[in-house]
Amino acid sequence: MGKPIRAYKVKNLSKVNTTLYIEGDHFITDRSVGVLVNGKVKTIGNSPPDLSDYAKKDDIPDVSDFLTREEVQTMIDEAIASTGDGE
Repeated sequence: MGKPIRAYKVKNLSKVNTTLYIEGDHFITDRSVGVLVNGKVKTIGNSPPDLSDYAKKDDIPDVSDFLTREEVQTMIDEAIASTGDGE
């Protein structure tokens, strides 16, 4: 099991006295989040994520004609009933 994350609510990331905290501590403001790395507070999550590796809406096939769960269950029930003994 890893070590627990210690997070602190601060007013300003640039005014944090880094000598009082240890590596990996998190600092949360109203606008951003920072992590103490190599004695400096680095902000995280401020840039938008790169979505170029994800599928676009046009690439996703139309699945409206696929079978539903109920239709599949009906087919299974009919197949079991057609065997006669149900085993």
